[in-house]
Amino acid sequence: MKASRFRRCIGAIGASCIVVLGLSAAVALGAPSAQAPSEVPEADEFGVITSDKWAEQYPLEYQSYLLNAENVPPEYDEFIANGGVDNTSVGVEALNGDYTSVKVDYLADDQAPEIKTLGKGYGYAKYYTEPAGHTYSLWSISHNGRLGDLTTSKGKVSCFTCKTPQIHYEAAAYEGEGSFWTQSINDYVDHYTENVACANCHQNDNPTQLSVLRKDWVRAMGEDAETVPLQGQVCGQCHCDYSMAPATGGDEKAPFEPGEPTSPYYGGLESMTPESALAFYDEYDFADWVYASTGAKMLAIRHAEFEFCYANGGNKMVTLMGYNCNDCHMGVETADDGTEYTSHHWQSPLDNPALLEQCDKCHSRTYEGGLEAWVKDTQADIDGRTHQLGLRAEQFIWNFEAKVAVEKDGALAFDMDTALANGLTEDQVAELQKIQREACYYWNLAAAENSEGVHNPRFYNELLDKGNELLDRADEILGVSSLPAAQAA
Repeated sequence: MKASRFRRCIGAIGASCIVVLGLSAAVALGAPSAQAPSEVPEADEFGVITSDKWAEQYPLEYQSYLLNAENVPPEYDEFIANGGVDNTSVGVEALNGDYTSVKVDYLADDQAPEIKTLGKGYGYAKYYTEPAGHTYSLWSISHNGRLGDLTTSKGKVSCFTCKTPQIHYEAAAYEGEGSFWTQSINDYVDHYTENVACANCHQNDNPTQLSVLRKDWVRAMGEDAETVPLQGQVCGQCHCDYSMAPATGGDEKAPFEPGEPTSPYYGGLESMTPESALAFYDEYDFADWVYASTGAKMLAIRHAEFEFCYANGGNKMVTLMGYNCNDCHMGVETADDGTEYTSHHWQSPLDNPALLEQCDKCHSRTYEGGLEAWVKDTQADIDGRTHQLGLRAEQFIWNFEAKVAVEKDGALAFDMDTALANGLTEDQVAELQKIQREACYYWNLAAAENSEGVHNPRFYNELLDKGNELLDRADEILGVSSLPAAQAA
């Protein structure tokens, strides 16, 4: 079935690249301190001090950051081979042209083809692959197949929200008419130059200090911003769910401009639940798109790692033992001269042998085979359940369509008269539309979280159970089962 995103989405780096950049593989838990900069480099036209400007003062951190280039985007090698030019991605030169992108297409028949039905009418149904390294963030948003040709795309500039720090600095200085965030992405092709880098997570003029860039995340954290470690918050500001401003106009819950990235949470960790998010979206009657054949108002969920690790019971390593994202996905390395530093090569702990050895000092005593065996077993269970819920939700949509849709201009379209003629009431149709919205939300919240269960197995299973409970009710209304034959028996 599906390849492990926990292992493969971050990507592993070859030993040859480590040698090229002069880094050792010695890793230890901890957080070494770095000296404040002796001088502050000049900022770029957006006001951002780009990562390359810090390379001289922080060479070890910068070189480890470049290692993310090994995690090559889909079709990137083909793009370059066909004469394409990429002026933004960094670290590629260290690969010496020896790289191949091997990424799983989640829409393939042997992966999760149900996404094409569950996301029909939205970009995820057109293109859904394993992501690439953060050093390719700008290239990836421009070539990911969801937006298509950026010169004609209907996308908005807000698509760059988590792809570059430059957009947030430009938005803060914007003095044009209307909302900055609703401008067409067509006007921003080749506009930005800095990928996800220092200024996303650090103070712009002092990279030894962490700082949250996205103001909607500051609002979402509320008073908990004082207690949750910044190591988690700076990752969480993008590794979370958010939408594009479902409400504006000075509302305390959504005080942002149209199209601006907006968190559905506004009361700290306690508000970071699926029920709270659904209530927020319902309050403002927000939908990412309307499902044409059923009329359901659908929601698209981003990767909500923070909510899984820090809220909803949390990851026990975080909530009980005080670890943070960086401890597992960055680690501490030792240079040849003995200097310890925080690696900025973001990867799975399973792809970091030295870190895994540290972890297994405890994990090997609590689970036979250690951390890697536990991860694989947990993923096999929960990923399988997620896939089954997706297949069931797909069958439900087909069952729903059969009752409420008619063919129009070569496609299925929702028609209330057809629903009534097939024995449904308007209230039942409304309930079924709400079930589709919410069941797919629960499925998507689980499916889009990159650990496939290991960040918070209990919460994962709760989400899947809630999705199935909603579909049980849908089956009751429609009088037909959405369960696969084997399960129905």
